[in-house]
Amino acid sequence: MKTEIFTIAIPINAETAERAGASLKAIPGVHEVSFLDAPARLYARIDDNAPTRAELVAALNTVGVLIDEERRPHASGSCCGGCGS
Repeated sequence: MKTEIFTIAIPINAETAERAGASLKAIPGVHEVSFLDAPARLYARIDDNAPTRAELVAALNTVGVLIDEERRPHASGSCCGGCGS
């Protein structure tokens, strides 16, 4: 399993976050979804059979959640592998 991180481009309310989580959880291969609000982002635990990131982003777009596609490198420039990036 790995974690896919989606940085939300514009602020959303709790209801929209719930819809976004439900939308992702309905997709085969997505096992857990959590929302953090500062900065606004969604974390999805996915397995190897999950759709591509682009397909997951498209699912979020259908419920009104726009994702910032720029993926910033880790602050230290290294990765432990824990986040799946």
